[in-house]
Amino acid sequence: MFQSRNTRVNVERLKIECSKYFGTEGLGRYWIPECLSYAHTFLSTLYMASAYDDVVHNREIESLETAALRQDVIHFVGGHLTDVEQSVADHNIIAVSQLILGDVISRSDADRHFHQNGIAMMIKQRGGLQNLGVNGQLASAVSWANLATAALLEASPTQMYVDHCKLRAVKAYPLIATIPESPLYQPHKRFVTIERSQRCNANAQRLLVEIHAMTEFFLDTNSSKRTGNSNKIQAVYDRIVRCRFAQQPHKTSLTKKSDWKCEAIRLAAIVQAQAMFDQVPLSEALNLVQVPEMRPLMYSSSTASHSNGTISSTLEPLDVSPATDFSESPMFGSFSEGFPFDSHRPSNASTCSRPSLSTLQSSSSDIPLQQQLFTRTVSGDTILQQLRDALENSDLSDCWSDMAGVLLWIGLVMGAASNNSKDKKLRRYFSATTMRACIMLCFEHPEAIHSTMLRMTDLVAALGRKSNEGQMIRNDSFVSRKRSKN
Repeated sequence: MFQSRNTRVNVERLKIECSKYFGTEGLGRYWIPECLSYAHTFLSTLYMASAYDDVVHNREIESLETAALRQDVIHFVGGHLTDVEQSVADHNIIAVSQLILGDVISRSDADRHFHQNGIAMMIKQRGGLQNLGVNGQLASAVSWANLATAALLEASPTQMYVDHCKLRAVKAYPLIATIPESPLYQPHKRFVTIERSQRCNANAQRLLVEIHAMTEFFLDTNSSKRTGNSNKIQAVYDRIVRCRFAQQPHKTSLTKKSDWKCEAIRLAAIVQAQAMFDQVPLSEALNLVQVPEMRPLMYSSSTASHSNGTISSTLEPLDVSPATDFSESPMFGSFSEGFPFDSHRPSNASTCSRPSLSTLQSSSSDIPLQQQLFTRTVSGDTILQQLRDALENSDLSDCWSDMAGVLLWIGLVMGAASNNSKDKKLRRYFSATTMRACIMLCFEHPEAIHSTMLRMTDLVAALGRKSNEGQMIRNDSFVSRKRSKN
């Protein structure tokens, strides 16, 4: 294997980490053979893994390995730029593309911006995306990455990548196919994969149906339908924000991983619903979210808190520790099969014994005689941390398997929502979640990923992205027109 110029970089360990975080059958078939041919393509793969490893271990600053690998890749890419034939060859573009993905994961925005400009120039010198190789996978990878990055930054993507995604966003999947469905992607006009998933309980399914419906109402481009949809959006918003399906378990009981998935879906749905209801960017909506709570009017003494006389709620700090237990992963060349893993294989992750964060009413033995539902605003960083806790306890070892599309949606929504957060570790976490889900899915389902990114681009634009175009769309929306009449 190619080695880093820095002898302290553990190449063998990072190969395992890369396979653990990103390894799929499609990655092994299409991408890894290309990456094993040159030092900079190989090391750029390890750079992604190292950047992701920094996020997983909640490091305040990037590790020595991450910094060293970035410099390795830049050094080798720069060397190839002096050769006319090699400067814009597929391998050089692959290395820069993976450099960008690592920068997005670590939220190194200045480096990422510089490398994005560089790869755009390289692609233009090649004559456009249509002239890139790797059986179309390279053009696909740089395109969805540009749209995903723009969504995380609530900015406008580059038009040539948007055009490429539009040309390759449709595929007729059979009903029996397992596909990455989400509130942003529903090709069968209903959820098929999600409905038969053993990992998605009925409450989570209902929430996904609700937020998908609200998104469709909000993004409806037919002006005659927009006005009529305003009342529907209000109704769906109320149902999402006042969702009360989660039960507080006894402290001695175990919380299912599906409950943690449900809680993550609930929090992401509330943030997106708030943004669409107020028609503000996701990063602004994050600090406007109204979280529901149950206020007890009459209750048994066993349920009362000795400090303030209220029942434990989602807003109380919980000692939550990650429950994800990654199993040993294969080296390059041995990859899991399925979507992106076998959805029926048993999980090796340990079971979490912490209570769910989505406590909206007490357990059966502690039900108050009367309760009143009320809401209050919670800080954005609190919601981000709660959602991270929920994801960590949901078992991310298989990227949610047949619910990977839902995990991608959560990453995109919360990555954009965290865009202005002062907590860089939380911003990096949701960027890393997004990139991992994309990489796990893009080689198996490129059309689905293109379509998902285009829909997210539409959503960011409608909510008012940082451009004149986005502001124009926002001002023309039915919510703005409705409020102007009041």
